[in-house]
Amino acid sequence: MLLLISDFCALLTGGCSGGYGTLEELLEMITWSQLGIHDKPVGLLNVDGYYNPLLELFEKGAEEGFIKPSSQQIVVHASTAHDLIVRLEEYVPRHEGVAPRETWEMEQLGYPASQNHNN
Repeated sequence: MLLLISDFCALLTGGCSGGYGTLEELLEMITWSQLGIHDKPVGLLNVDGYYNPLLELFEKGAEEGFIKPSSQQIVVHASTAHDLIVRLEEYVPRHEGVAPRETWEMEQLGYPASQNHNN
């Protein structure tokens, strides 16, 4: 389950969660931050190193030039809830700003951002 709270996005696993759908939601929130749709950190509670392979994949992507260094900091992770909260509170976004909502909503539909659709 992914929670979008006013200050951060958090991935919570338990029960049947933690599969492909959960990972898809995680990557979507990371992508939205990278694109500037939001400027929140994405928190990953890495209990018992469960997400270590995923974090290693992110590191490899950055080493190979597929993930920008400024985007690496979007994912905030820790092995305890306390440490994760502290890191989320310390987060400072590094991208230039959040894209105006009208821009990304209308462009997703194939309309130019400057076109007025209230007619």
